[in-house]
Amino acid sequence: MINDTNRLFKQVFASTLALIMVMMVQVQDVQAQRTVTVDQGVGTLNEAIVSDTTETGERVDSSTVYVLSSGGTYLLDGSIEHRGYHLSIVAEEGWTERPKLIPAVDNGGASSRPFRPRGDLTLRGLYVTNEDELGGRNTRIIRVSENDVTITIDNSHLDKDGQSAFRLDGTGIRLFLTNSIVSNIGTTDSPDNGRGVDDRGNQIDTLWFANNTFYNLTSQIIRDDGGLINYAYFNQNTAVNIGKNIAVEFGPVVKGVMKDNLFINAAFYGYNTNDDDDPLAVVSVDSLTQSETDSLGAQAFTANNNNIYLSASITEAYPDTVEAPVNFNATVSAFIEAQGSASTFLNEDVTFTSGPAAPADVVTTFWTDPTNENPPSFPTPGEGESFDFGYADTFDSYTGGSNGQQLGALSWFGTLVSNEDDISIERPNTFKLNGNYPNPFNPSTSISFDLAEASDVSVEIFNMIGQKVMSIPVQRLAAGSNQNLRVEAGSLTSGIYIYRITAKSGNTITSNTGRMTLIK
Repeated sequence: MINDTNRLFKQVFASTLALIMVMMVQVQDVQAQRTVTVDQGVGTLNEAIVSDTTETGERVDSSTVYVLSSGGTYLLDGSIEHRGYHLSIVAEEGWTERPKLIPAVDNGGASSRPFRPRGDLTLRGLYVTNEDELGGRNTRIIRVSENDVTITIDNSHLDKDGQSAFRLDGTGIRLFLTNSIVSNIGTTDSPDNGRGVDDRGNQIDTLWFANNTFYNLTSQIIRDDGGLINYAYFNQNTAVNIGKNIAVEFGPVVKGVMKDNLFINAAFYGYNTNDDDDPLAVVSVDSLTQSETDSLGAQAFTANNNNIYLSASITEAYPDTVEAPVNFNATVSAFIEAQGSASTFLNEDVTFTSGPAAPADVVTTFWTDPTNENPPSFPTPGEGESFDFGYADTFDSYTGGSNGQQLGALSWFGTLVSNEDDISIERPNTFKLNGNYPNPFNPSTSISFDLAEASDVSVEIFNMIGQKVMSIPVQRLAAGSNQNLRVEAGSLTSGIYIYRITAKSGNTITSNTGRMTLIK
Protein backbone atom coordinates (compact mmCIF):
# COMPACT_ATOMS: atom_id res chain seq x y z
CA MET A 1 0.00 0.00 0.00
CA ILE A 2 2.71 2.50 1.01
CA ASN A 3 4.83 1.78 -2.08
CA ASP A 4 1.77 2.24 -4.32
CA THR A 5 1.00 5.55 -2.62
CA ASN A 6 4.57 6.77 -2.99
CA ARG A 7 4.51 5.92 -6.68
CA LEU A 8 1.27 7.88 -7.07
CA PHE A 9 2.82 10.96 -5.52
CA LYS A 10 5.90 10.74 -7.70
CA GLN A 11 3.66 10.75 -10.74
CA VAL A 12 1.35 13.44 -9.44
CA PHE A 13 4.03 15.95 -8.51
CA ALA A 14 6.08 15.44 -11.67
CA SER A 15 4.29 18.21 -13.54
CA THR A 16 4.47 20.56 -10.55
CA LEU A 17 8.19 20.00 -10.14
CA ALA A 18 8.77 20.46 -13.85
CA LEU A 19 6.89 23.76 -13.66
CA ILE A 20 8.98 24.91 -10.71
CA MET A 21 12.26 24.12 -12.47
CA VAL A 22 11.08 25.93 -15.58
CA MET A 23 10.30 29.00 -13.44
CA MET A 24 13.72 28.82 -11.78
CA VAL A 25 15.44 28.67 -15.15
CA GLN A 26 13.31 31.58 -16.34
CA VAL A 27 14.42 33.71 -13.37
CA GLN A 28 18.06 32.88 -14.01
CA ASP A 29 17.67 33.83 -17.67
CA VAL A 30 15.89 37.02 -16.65
CA GLN A 31 18.74 38.07 -14.42
CA ALA A 32 21.16 37.53 -17.31
CA GLN A 33 19.05 39.70 -19.66
CA ARG A 34 18.02 42.83 -17.79
CA THR A 35 18.02 43.99 -14.19
CA VAL A 36 16.92 47.34 -12.81
CA THR A 37 18.35 48.46 -9.47
CA VAL A 38 15.76 50.56 -7.64
CA ASP A 39 16.73 53.24 -5.13
CA GLN A 40 14.85 53.25 -1.84
CA GLY A 41 12.32 56.03 -1.29
CA VAL A 42 8.66 56.94 -1.72
CA GLY A 43 7.10 55.44 -4.85
CA THR A 44 10.45 54.56 -6.43
CA LEU A 45 9.51 50.92 -6.98
CA ASN A 46 6.07 51.79 -8.36
CA GLU A 47 7.66 54.29 -10.74
CA ALA A 48 10.36 51.88 -11.90
CA ILE A 49 7.75 49.30 -12.87
CA VAL A 50 5.32 51.73 -14.48
CA SER A 51 8.06 53.48 -16.45
CA ASP A 52 8.93 50.17 -18.09
CA THR A 53 5.46 50.08 -19.67
CA THR A 54 4.83 51.80 -23.00
CA GLU A 55 1.82 53.99 -23.72
CA THR A 56 0.13 51.03 -25.44
CA GLY A 57 0.57 48.86 -22.36
CA GLU A 58 3.47 46.78 -23.65
CA ARG A 59 6.55 46.08 -21.58
CA VAL A 60 9.93 47.53 -22.48
CA ASP A 61 11.34 44.14 -21.52
CA SER A 62 8.87 41.61 -20.12
CA SER A 63 11.64 39.67 -18.37
CA THR A 64 13.03 42.49 -16.24
CA VAL A 65 14.04 41.80 -12.62
CA TYR A 66 13.80 44.70 -10.15
CA VAL A 67 16.58 44.58 -7.55
CA LEU A 68 16.17 46.26 -4.14
CA SER A 69 18.93 47.34 -1.75
CA SER A 70 19.69 45.34 1.37
CA GLY A 71 17.94 47.02 4.32
CA GLY A 72 16.37 49.65 2.08
CA THR A 73 12.92 51.11 2.82
CA TYR A 74 10.51 51.31 -0.12
CA LEU A 75 7.28 53.19 0.55
CA LEU A 76 4.69 52.02 -1.97
CA ASP A 77 2.73 54.80 -3.62
CA GLY A 78 -0.37 52.67 -4.26
CA SER A 79 -0.71 48.96 -5.04
CA ILE A 80 1.69 47.34 -7.47
CA GLU A 81 -0.65 45.93 -10.08
CA HIS A 82 0.63 44.32 -13.27
CA ARG A 83 -1.15 42.43 -16.01
CA GLY A 84 -0.10 39.77 -18.48
CA TYR A 85 3.62 39.51 -17.70
CA HIS A 86 5.91 37.98 -15.06
CA LEU A 87 6.92 40.58 -12.47
CA SER A 88 10.06 39.71 -10.46
CA ILE A 89 11.27 41.73 -7.46
CA VAL A 90 14.29 40.51 -5.48
CA ALA A 91 16.74 41.65 -2.84
CA GLU A 92 20.23 42.37 -4.06
CA GLU A 93 22.67 39.48 -4.08
CA GLY A 94 24.35 38.96 -0.72
CA TRP A 95 21.72 40.96 1.21
CA THR A 96 22.02 40.99 5.00
CA GLU A 97 18.67 42.62 5.80
CA ARG A 98 15.50 42.21 3.77
CA PRO A 99 14.43 45.33 1.86
CA LYS A 100 11.18 46.62 3.42
CA LEU A 101 8.07 47.29 1.32
CA ILE A 102 5.63 49.46 3.29
CA PRO A 103 2.37 51.13 2.14
CA ALA A 104 2.70 54.90 2.01
CA VAL A 105 -0.11 57.18 3.22
CA ASP A 106 -1.48 59.68 0.71
CA ASN A 107 -2.63 63.24 1.38
CA GLY A 108 -6.07 61.97 2.29
CA GLY A 109 -4.69 59.64 4.96
CA ALA A 110 -5.34 56.44 2.98
CA SER A 111 -2.97 53.69 1.86
CA SER A 112 -3.21 50.64 -0.39
CA ARG A 113 -2.28 46.96 -0.16
CA PRO A 114 1.20 46.19 -1.55
CA PHE A 115 0.33 43.85 -4.45
CA ARG A 116 -2.61 43.07 -6.71
CA PRO A 117 -1.09 40.84 -9.40
CA ARG A 118 -2.88 40.02 -12.64
CA GLY A 119 0.13 38.14 -13.96
CA ASP A 120 2.84 35.85 -12.58
CA LEU A 121 4.69 37.29 -9.59
CA THR A 122 8.03 36.37 -8.00
CA LEU A 123 9.26 37.94 -4.74
CA ARG A 124 12.57 36.88 -3.19
CA GLY A 125 14.38 38.13 -0.09
CA LEU A 126 11.82 40.82 0.85
CA TYR A 127 9.94 42.06 3.91
CA VAL A 128 6.41 43.07 2.90
CA THR A 129 3.91 44.49 5.37
CA ASN A 130 0.35 45.71 5.06
CA GLU A 131 0.78 48.06 8.01
CA ASP A 132 1.30 51.49 6.53
CA GLU A 133 3.85 54.10 7.62
CA LEU A 134 1.42 55.56 10.17
CA GLY A 135 0.44 52.23 11.72
CA GLY A 136 -2.87 51.67 9.91
CA ARG A 137 -3.54 48.15 8.63
CA ASN A 138 -4.88 47.26 5.23
CA THR A 139 -6.27 43.87 4.22
CA ARG A 140 -4.77 41.24 1.91
CA ILE A 141 -1.05 41.79 1.35
CA ILE A 142 -1.17 39.99 -2.00
CA ARG A 143 -4.59 39.86 -3.67
CA VAL A 144 -4.42 37.76 -6.84
CA SER A 145 -7.01 39.03 -9.30
CA GLU A 146 -6.55 36.85 -12.38
CA ASN A 147 -6.94 33.21 -13.38
CA ASP A 148 -4.05 30.80 -14.02
CA VAL A 149 -1.43 32.95 -12.30
CA THR A 150 1.76 31.60 -10.66
CA ILE A 151 2.88 33.28 -7.43
CA THR A 152 6.38 32.41 -6.16
CA ILE A 153 7.48 33.77 -2.77
CA ASP A 154 10.91 32.73 -1.47
CA ASN A 155 12.93 33.70 1.60
CA SER A 156 10.56 36.57 2.34
CA HIS A 157 8.56 37.82 5.33
CA LEU A 158 4.88 38.79 4.98
CA ASP A 159 3.79 40.61 8.12
CA LYS A 160 0.84 42.47 9.68
CA ASP A 161 -2.46 42.34 7.84
CA GLY A 162 -6.05 42.71 8.95
CA GLN A 163 -7.48 39.80 6.95
CA SER A 164 -5.14 37.53 4.97
CA ALA A 165 -1.62 37.39 3.58
CA PHE A 166 -2.88 35.95 0.27
CA ARG A 167 -6.33 36.38 -1.23
CA LEU A 168 -6.83 34.17 -4.30
CA ASP A 169 -9.74 35.53 -6.32
CA GLY A 170 -8.91 33.63 -9.51
CA THR A 171 -8.99 29.97 -10.51
CA GLY A 172 -6.13 27.72 -11.61
CA ILE A 173 -3.66 29.63 -9.41
CA ARG A 174 -0.31 28.09 -8.43
CA LEU A 175 1.16 29.38 -5.16
CA PHE A 176 4.70 28.39 -4.16
CA LEU A 177 5.82 29.61 -0.72
CA THR A 178 9.29 28.54 0.45
CA ASN A 179 11.76 29.54 3.18
CA SER A 180 9.46 32.36 4.29
CA ILE A 181 7.66 33.79 7.33
CA VAL A 182 3.98 34.75 7.53
CA SER A 183 3.10 36.49 10.80
CA ASN A 184 0.67 38.73 12.68
CA ILE A 185 -2.33 38.26 10.41
CA GLY A 186 -5.67 39.35 11.85
CA THR A 187 -6.53 40.86 15.21
CA THR A 188 -7.78 39.16 18.36
CA ASP A 189 -10.95 41.28 18.45
CA SER A 190 -12.01 39.77 15.10
CA PRO A 191 -10.58 36.24 15.07
CA ASP A 192 -12.72 34.98 12.18
CA ASN A 193 -10.24 36.87 10.01
CA GLY A 194 -6.50 36.34 10.15
CA ARG A 195 -5.71 33.82 7.41
CA GLY A 196 -2.52 32.94 5.63
CA VAL A 197 -4.25 31.96 2.39
CA ASP A 198 -7.90 32.58 1.55
CA ASP A 199 -8.90 31.09 -1.79
CA ARG A 200 -12.61 32.00 -1.47
CA GLY A 201 -13.68 28.56 -2.68
CA ASN A 202 -12.01 28.92 -6.09
CA GLN A 203 -10.47 25.95 -7.86
CA ILE A 204 -6.70 26.03 -7.20
CA ASP A 205 -4.06 24.21 -9.21
CA THR A 206 -1.22 24.07 -6.65
CA LEU A 207 -0.52 25.06 -3.05
CA TRP A 208 3.15 24.29 -2.35
CA PHE A 209 4.39 25.26 1.13
CA ALA A 210 7.88 24.15 2.21
CA ASN A 211 10.19 25.35 5.01
CA ASN A 212 8.00 28.23 6.19
CA THR A 213 7.11 29.66 9.60
CA PHE A 214 3.61 30.86 10.48
CA TYR A 215 2.94 32.57 13.79
CA ASN A 216 0.23 34.71 15.39
CA LEU A 217 -2.56 34.10 12.86
CA THR A 218 -5.92 34.66 14.54
CA SER A 219 -7.79 32.29 12.24
CA GLN A 220 -6.00 29.73 10.05
CA ILE A 221 -3.10 29.12 7.67
CA ILE A 222 -5.20 27.94 4.74
CA ARG A 223 -8.90 28.61 4.29
CA ASP A 224 -10.13 26.73 1.25
CA ASP A 225 -13.91 27.06 1.66
CA GLY A 226 -14.71 24.10 -0.59
CA GLY A 227 -12.69 24.87 -3.72
CA LEU A 228 -11.01 21.93 -5.44
CA ILE A 229 -7.20 21.81 -5.10
CA ASN A 230 -5.30 19.69 -7.61
CA TYR A 231 -2.03 19.51 -5.64
CA ALA A 232 -1.40 20.38 -1.99
CA TYR A 233 2.09 20.05 -0.50
CA PHE A 234 2.76 21.07 3.11
CA ASN A 235 6.25 20.03 4.23
CA GLN A 236 8.76 21.22 6.91
CA ASN A 237 6.62 24.10 8.18
CA THR A 238 6.48 25.55 11.71
CA ALA A 239 3.10 26.87 12.86
CA VAL A 240 2.73 28.58 16.25
CA ASN A 241 -0.35 30.25 17.74
CA ILE A 242 -2.87 29.66 14.97
CA GLY A 243 -6.27 30.67 16.29
CA LYS A 244 -9.93 30.13 15.81
CA ASN A 245 -10.54 27.73 12.95
CA ILE A 246 -9.03 24.68 11.30
CA ALA A 247 -5.31 25.45 11.06
CA VAL A 248 -4.91 23.90 7.60
CA GLU A 249 -8.24 23.57 5.77
CA PHE A 250 -7.48 22.06 2.38
CA GLY A 251 -11.02 21.31 1.22
CA PRO A 252 -11.24 18.66 -1.54
CA VAL A 253 -7.69 17.74 -2.59
CA VAL A 254 -6.92 15.43 -5.50
CA LYS A 255 -3.35 14.67 -4.38
CA GLY A 256 -1.71 15.96 -1.21
CA VAL A 257 1.17 15.63 1.25
CA MET A 258 1.38 16.71 4.90
CA LYS A 259 4.67 15.71 6.51
CA ASP A 260 7.53 16.84 8.79
CA ASN A 261 5.62 19.80 10.20
CA LEU A 262 5.54 21.28 13.69
CA PHE A 263 2.22 22.61 15.02
CA ILE A 264 2.29 24.30 18.43
CA ASN A 265 -1.02 25.75 19.68
CA ALA A 266 -2.92 25.34 16.42
CA ALA A 267 -6.71 25.91 16.39
CA PHE A 268 -6.11 26.96 20.00
CA TYR A 269 -9.50 28.62 20.63
CA GLY A 270 -11.10 25.18 20.65
CA TYR A 271 -14.78 24.66 19.90
CA ASN A 272 -18.04 24.87 21.80
CA THR A 273 -19.66 21.43 21.99
CA ASN A 274 -23.08 23.08 22.44
CA ASP A 275 -22.81 24.74 19.04
CA ASP A 276 -20.74 22.32 16.92
CA ASP A 277 -21.79 18.78 16.07
CA ASP A 278 -18.41 17.70 14.74
CA PRO A 279 -15.09 18.25 16.53
CA LEU A 280 -12.71 20.91 15.27
CA ALA A 281 -9.58 19.53 13.58
CA VAL A 282 -6.10 21.01 13.21
CA VAL A 283 -5.80 19.59 9.67
CA SER A 284 -8.84 18.96 7.46
CA VAL A 285 -9.30 17.55 3.97
CA ASP A 286 -12.63 16.98 2.20
CA SER A 287 -13.23 13.79 0.26
CA LEU A 288 -13.78 13.99 -3.48
CA THR A 289 -17.28 13.45 -4.77
CA GLN A 290 -17.93 10.45 -6.98
CA SER A 291 -18.10 12.64 -10.09
CA GLU A 292 -14.78 14.25 -9.16
CA THR A 293 -13.20 10.84 -8.66
CA ASP A 294 -14.56 9.63 -12.01
CA SER A 295 -13.08 12.69 -13.73
CA LEU A 296 -9.81 13.16 -11.83
CA GLY A 297 -8.92 9.74 -10.46
CA ALA A 298 -8.75 8.42 -6.93
CA GLN A 299 -7.91 10.82 -4.13
CA ALA A 300 -4.51 10.34 -2.46
CA PHE A 301 -3.22 12.04 0.68
CA THR A 302 -0.04 11.22 2.61
CA ALA A 303 0.37 12.34 6.22
CA ASN A 304 3.31 11.36 8.40
CA ASN A 305 5.94 12.64 10.85
CA ASN A 306 4.13 15.68 12.26
CA ASN A 307 4.23 17.03 15.81
CA ILE A 308 0.93 18.55 16.96
CA TYR A 309 0.84 19.97 20.49
CA LEU A 310 -1.57 22.17 22.43
CA SER A 311 -0.30 23.84 25.62
CA ALA A 312 -1.90 22.85 28.92
CA SER A 313 -2.31 26.52 29.84
CA ILE A 314 -4.71 26.87 26.90
CA THR A 315 -6.85 23.82 27.62
CA GLU A 316 -7.06 24.89 31.27
CA ALA A 317 -8.52 28.21 30.07
CA TYR A 318 -11.44 26.46 28.33
CA PRO A 319 -14.92 26.59 29.92
CA ASP A 320 -16.62 23.25 30.55
CA THR A 321 -18.44 23.26 27.20
CA VAL A 322 -15.29 23.94 25.15
CA GLU A 323 -13.00 21.16 23.95
CA ALA A 324 -9.60 21.04 22.30
CA PRO A 325 -9.40 20.29 18.57
CA VAL A 326 -8.59 16.82 17.31
CA ASN A 327 -5.52 16.51 15.12
CA PHE A 328 -7.24 15.39 11.90
CA ASN A 329 -10.70 15.14 10.45
CA ALA A 330 -12.17 11.80 9.36
CA THR A 331 -10.82 11.95 5.79
CA VAL A 332 -7.20 12.51 6.83
CA SER A 333 -7.51 9.97 9.64
CA ALA A 334 -8.66 7.32 7.16
CA PHE A 335 -5.58 7.90 4.98
CA ILE A 336 -3.30 7.74 8.02
CA GLU A 337 -4.87 4.44 9.08
CA ALA A 338 -4.58 2.97 5.58
CA GLN A 339 -0.92 4.04 5.34
CA GLY A 340 -0.07 2.87 8.86
CA SER A 341 1.69 6.17 9.62
CA ALA A 342 0.08 6.99 12.99
CA SER A 343 3.19 5.87 14.89
CA THR A 344 5.29 8.57 13.18
CA PHE A 345 3.39 11.41 14.90
CA LEU A 346 4.52 13.25 18.03
CA ASN A 347 2.72 15.19 20.73
CA GLU A 348 5.63 17.10 22.24
CA ASP A 349 5.91 20.46 23.96
CA VAL A 350 8.86 22.07 22.17
CA THR A 351 10.61 25.04 23.79
CA PHE A 352 11.91 27.45 21.17
CA THR A 353 15.10 29.47 21.44
CA SER A 354 12.91 32.58 21.49
CA GLY A 355 9.25 32.07 20.71
CA PRO A 356 5.89 33.61 21.62
CA ALA A 357 4.12 32.52 24.78
CA ALA A 358 0.93 30.49 24.60
CA PRO A 359 -1.99 32.96 24.27
CA ALA A 360 -4.00 31.60 27.21
CA ASP A 361 -5.19 35.10 28.15
CA VAL A 362 -6.56 35.57 24.62
CA VAL A 363 -8.54 32.33 25.00
CA THR A 364 -9.89 33.29 28.41
CA THR A 365 -11.19 36.66 27.19
CA PHE A 366 -12.74 35.14 24.07
CA TRP A 367 -14.82 32.62 26.02
CA THR A 368 -15.71 34.79 29.04
CA ASP A 369 -16.36 38.20 27.46
CA PRO A 370 -19.37 38.05 25.08
CA THR A 371 -18.34 41.27 23.35
CA ASN A 372 -14.64 40.42 22.95
CA GLU A 373 -14.10 44.14 22.40
CA ASN A 374 -10.76 44.64 24.14
CA PRO A 375 -8.95 41.29 24.16
CA PRO A 376 -5.23 41.05 24.81
CA SER A 377 -2.99 40.90 21.77
CA PHE A 378 -0.73 38.09 20.70
CA PRO A 379 2.73 38.12 22.28
CA THR A 380 5.23 39.75 19.94
CA PRO A 381 9.01 40.28 20.06
CA GLY A 382 10.43 43.26 21.89
CA GLU A 383 11.49 46.39 20.03
CA GLY A 384 14.35 45.54 17.68
CA GLU A 385 14.10 41.83 18.48
CA SER A 386 12.76 38.84 16.59
CA PHE A 387 11.63 35.33 17.39
CA ASP A 388 13.90 32.32 16.83
CA PHE A 389 11.99 29.06 16.33
CA GLY A 390 15.02 26.82 16.65
CA TYR A 391 15.07 24.28 19.49
CA ALA A 392 17.51 21.99 21.29
CA ASP A 393 18.57 18.54 20.10
CA THR A 394 17.20 17.04 23.33
CA PHE A 395 13.65 17.11 21.91
CA ASP A 396 12.31 14.11 20.00
CA SER A 397 11.21 16.54 17.29
CA TYR A 398 14.88 17.24 16.55
CA THR A 399 15.19 13.84 14.82
CA GLY A 400 11.47 13.23 14.27
CA GLY A 401 11.39 13.94 10.53
CA SER A 402 10.84 11.35 7.82
CA ASN A 403 14.58 11.40 7.05
CA GLY A 404 15.70 11.84 10.66
CA GLN A 405 15.83 15.64 10.35
CA GLN A 406 14.23 18.29 12.55
CA LEU A 407 10.49 18.80 12.34
CA GLY A 408 9.30 22.23 11.26
CA ALA A 409 11.08 24.92 9.28
CA LEU A 410 14.71 23.96 8.70
CA SER A 411 15.70 27.60 8.18
CA TRP A 412 16.02 27.94 11.98
CA PHE A 413 18.77 25.32 11.79
CA GLY A 414 20.63 27.00 8.94
CA THR A 415 19.05 25.11 6.05
CA LEU A 416 17.06 26.54 3.16
CA VAL A 417 15.21 24.33 0.71
CA SER A 418 14.95 24.68 -3.05
CA ASN A 419 11.82 24.05 -5.04
CA GLU A 420 13.46 20.86 -6.25
CA ASP A 421 12.17 18.43 -3.65
CA ASP A 422 13.62 14.94 -3.38
CA ILE A 423 10.70 13.45 -5.29
CA SER A 424 11.95 11.82 -8.49
CA ILE A 425 10.57 13.21 -11.74
CA GLU A 426 8.61 10.89 -14.00
CA ARG A 427 7.12 12.26 -17.18
CA PRO A 428 4.22 10.73 -19.09
CA ASN A 429 5.20 8.64 -22.12
CA THR A 430 2.46 9.89 -24.42
CA PHE A 431 0.03 12.71 -25.05
CA LYS A 432 -3.16 11.82 -23.18
CA LEU A 433 -6.48 13.62 -22.74
CA ASN A 434 -7.77 13.21 -19.17
CA GLY A 435 -11.08 15.02 -19.68
CA ASN A 436 -12.48 18.27 -18.36
CA TYR A 437 -13.69 19.30 -14.92
CA PRO A 438 -16.28 20.27 -13.94
CA ASN A 439 -18.54 18.63 -16.48
CA PRO A 440 -21.32 19.75 -16.82
CA PHE A 441 -20.01 23.26 -16.22
CA ASN A 442 -20.98 26.92 -15.86
CA PRO A 443 -19.32 29.32 -16.45
CA SER A 444 -15.94 27.64 -16.95
CA THR A 445 -14.19 24.27 -17.10
CA SER A 446 -10.57 23.08 -17.25
CA ILE A 447 -9.35 20.53 -19.80
CA SER A 448 -6.73 18.24 -18.26
CA PHE A 449 -4.11 16.37 -20.30
CA ASP A 450 -0.63 14.82 -20.14
CA LEU A 451 2.28 15.97 -22.32
CA ALA A 452 5.27 13.73 -22.98
CA GLU A 453 7.23 16.69 -24.39
CA ALA A 454 7.01 20.46 -24.33
CA SER A 455 4.37 21.30 -26.92
CA ASP A 456 2.31 24.00 -28.58
CA VAL A 457 -1.23 23.25 -27.43
CA SER A 458 -4.49 24.59 -28.83
CA VAL A 459 -8.19 23.81 -28.39
CA GLU A 460 -11.10 24.08 -30.82
CA ILE A 461 -14.72 23.75 -29.73
CA PHE A 462 -17.54 22.60 -32.03
CA ASN A 463 -21.31 22.44 -31.62
CA MET A 464 -23.23 19.24 -32.36
CA ILE A 465 -23.63 20.03 -36.07
CA GLY A 466 -19.89 20.44 -36.54
CA GLN A 467 -19.60 24.23 -36.55
CA LYS A 468 -16.55 25.66 -34.78
CA VAL A 469 -17.83 28.05 -32.13
CA MET A 470 -14.71 28.84 -30.12
CA SER A 471 -10.97 28.35 -30.08
CA ILE A 472 -8.22 28.78 -27.48
CA PRO A 473 -5.02 30.28 -28.94
CA VAL A 474 -1.85 28.21 -29.05
CA GLN A 475 0.01 28.06 -25.75
CA ARG A 476 3.50 26.66 -25.18
CA LEU A 477 3.41 24.23 -22.25
CA ALA A 478 6.10 22.17 -20.53
CA ALA A 479 6.01 18.36 -20.38
CA GLY A 480 4.12 16.93 -17.44
CA SER A 481 1.01 15.23 -16.13
CA ASN A 482 -2.33 16.96 -15.53
CA GLN A 483 -1.64 20.09 -17.53
CA ASN A 484 -4.70 22.35 -17.83
CA LEU A 485 -6.30 24.75 -20.28
CA ARG A 486 -9.30 26.75 -19.17
CA VAL A 487 -12.48 27.24 -21.21
CA GLU A 488 -14.85 30.13 -20.45
CA ALA A 489 -18.44 29.71 -21.65
CA GLY A 490 -18.71 33.31 -22.80
CA SER A 491 -21.62 33.68 -25.22
CA LEU A 492 -22.13 29.94 -25.71
CA THR A 493 -25.62 28.66 -24.99
CA SER A 494 -26.54 25.59 -22.99
CA GLY A 495 -25.85 22.36 -24.79
CA ILE A 496 -23.35 19.62 -25.60
CA TYR A 497 -20.07 20.55 -27.33
CA ILE A 498 -17.17 18.60 -28.77
CA TYR A 499 -13.66 19.91 -28.16
CA ARG A 500 -10.51 18.95 -30.00
CA ILE A 501 -7.16 19.46 -28.28
CA THR A 502 -4.02 19.46 -30.42
CA ALA A 503 -0.41 19.23 -29.24
CA LYS A 504 2.48 19.97 -31.61
CA SER A 505 6.07 19.12 -30.72
CA GLY A 506 8.52 19.52 -33.59
CA ASN A 507 7.09 17.64 -36.54
CA THR A 508 4.81 15.53 -34.34
CA ILE A 509 1.16 16.60 -34.16
CA THR A 510 -1.29 14.73 -31.91
CA SER A 511 -5.00 15.40 -31.39
CA ASN A 512 -7.74 14.03 -29.21
CA THR A 513 -11.39 14.89 -28.66
CA GLY A 514 -13.74 15.07 -25.71
CA ARG A 515 -17.28 16.10 -24.90
CA MET A 516 -18.42 18.85 -22.54
CA THR A 517 -21.85 19.97 -21.42
CA LEU A 518 -22.70 23.59 -20.65
CA ILE A 519 -25.70 24.28 -18.39
CA LYS A 520 -26.70 27.92 -17.91
